[in-house]
Amino acid sequence: MSDVLRQRARTAVNIAFLVTLAVFLGVIAGHQYLGESRDYRYYLWFFRLARASEGVSQIDSRFEAGFRFLIYCLSLLGFGNILIYTVICSFCVLLKGFAFRAAEVTWCAASVFLYFYLTRYFILFEMTVLRASIAFSIAFFVYFRKRDTKFHWHEFLLLVAAVGFHYSAVVFLIVYFTGRLNALGVVAFGVIVFLLGFFGKIVLFAWFRSMLPVLQSYPAWKIPSTIVPIPFMFDIAMVIVALFLWKRSDVAMKYSIVGIVLSVAIHFSMVGYPTIAGRFRELLSMFILVYIVRATLCEDRTLKLLAVSFALFSGAMLFYGMLFYEPLLTP
Repeated sequence: MSDVLRQRARTAVNIAFLVTLAVFLGVIAGHQYLGESRDYRYYLWFFRLARASEGVSQIDSRFEAGFRFLIYCLSLLGFGNILIYTVICSFCVLLKGFAFRAAEVTWCAASVFLYFYLTRYFILFEMTVLRASIAFSIAFFVYFRKRDTKFHWHEFLLLVAAVGFHYSAVVFLIVYFTGRLNALGVVAFGVIVFLLGFFGKIVLFAWFRSMLPVLQSYPAWKIPSTIVPIPFMFDIAMVIVALFLWKRSDVAMKYSIVGIVLSVAIHFSMVGYPTIAGRFRELLSMFILVYIVRATLCEDRTLKLLAVSFALFSGAMLFYGMLFYEPLLTP
């Protein structure tokens, strides 16, 4: 067998495995076999609402326009509620998988990606926050494949589309336009974001509430919360190490460092507003997945070892937390 045929066979096997995995995970999420998430019944209610509407504009919901349009189209195809959920989750898994270029599919990278995604992200996103899962997957596709700091219209439009599924995804656009910073510039950027958020959060919160109906359901006052959740402490430690290893990082990893620093800045500037801080922290954790998996593809053995070690520890800790310590799913 020639090298070309061998490569094609390998690609076909990879695609078949990815499709099978996507359908399998989609069915698990669609039927909530691991337990029911807090938003599942509300999503099913929204699917019924979309099916009963005469058009997208007639759907009375706080959900984003892109999500309303997607659900309305799927309902027109005759899909049932569980099937709609299953199809969306399967698509999210497929999109993440297709972010890999054929030459990048190594055993190390694939194993780390599957383990880290399944332990840290699948329950939090596909099983729980469906709209954020779509935005997360689109952003992962864009940033994991990023190879230069140039502006590309297709990348920009994909990130705009992500905002159409979850308004909080606007932070992905901010990272897109700040990705050219060097390590010192990233730190300065984080400090500026922190100061703006810390001193202007009351005004910013009121402004965003007036613009985004979804924030009307969020508390507008300070409430007690953990200043730094334990899992997030390790994320902070990871980004500090990443900044020191800046020159060893590829373009996608450098964009990811910007995104993680932005997450840290928003978190500390929004102390007292845990709902807002948590929402952005969870969504921006997409960059941790990008950074860790990209690190497994680099030639630097130290960086690769650190990435694999972090994935093993962080994934196990978050998996335990989501299933047992503070369960996101109910039997």
